[in-house]
Amino acid sequence: MKTILKKGKRAAEKTLIGASQVYYKLAGNKVECNICHYKANKLKSNSWHAYSSCPNCGSTVRSRLLVAALTMLDEFSENKLIVGKRVLHCAPEEATKRVLKGKPAVYKTGDYLAEGYDYGDIDYNLDITDMKQIGDKSFDCLIACDVLEHVYNLHNGLTEIYRVLDDGGYCILTVPQKDHLDKTYEDLTITDPKERERLFGQDDHMRIFGDDFVDMLAKVGFKVTAVDEKFFDKAIVDKYVLFPPVLSKHPMATNYRKVFFGKKG
Repeated sequence: MKTILKKGKRAAEKTLIGASQVYYKLAGNKVECNICHYKANKLKSNSWHAYSSCPNCGSTVRSRLLVAALTMLDEFSENKLIVGKRVLHCAPEEATKRVLKGKPAVYKTGDYLAEGYDYGDIDYNLDITDMKQIGDKSFDCLIACDVLEHVYNLHNGLTEIYRVLDDGGYCILTVPQKDHLDKTYEDLTITDPKERERLFGQDDHMRIFGDDFVDMLAKVGFKVTAVDEKFFDKAIVDKYVLFPPVLSKHPMATNYRKVFFGKKG
């Protein structure tokens, strides 16, 4: 019964979204999702940020910023990093998968929770800190959005990412970062879910990242560029909501999103 009600609710939502798109096509719009091209005067709010989530595909600032970099920045264009390449996508988000579909020569997905769950087309039950299923230099690009805050051994995760990438390959990473925090805060002795949520933002997080994440990547050998909204014209930022329209007051919110492109070798 719950499944039927859920499907009915989603069908009603899709009908409403479809009708709204007819309206905005005629009346004009202020914002547009650069992934599914949903149009509106504003996006919907979530528990972290106001007016920053796409109600159609579920994209958030981090995924739209990533796609903007791949489609608008020559240095990190999808033609250089994705098209015809061997791509490993860890904990893949449906919105981002939509943009990548059909473009890599090889596209593999991995998720630590894949075993025993219905995760669809996940290829590897994968621990990013110990990717024993994957040989050295097996991929040209590895994508992992908001994954590394969940792992116990961060250093192992970074070195494994470096290992599985071929020379000249790229990692594309995002992590939650507390505003204006210089140094990543981690305390692996904290196991209480409520305390983890208070200190790190979620009960399954092991750390909250600071501005030193670039240095962490550089130490394992990556040449790093942190792409944020400043890489784009304001009109593009506003149209595709590449920056939160309203800054969150939550102490653990990531208001200043970045996408980290790390080149190996």
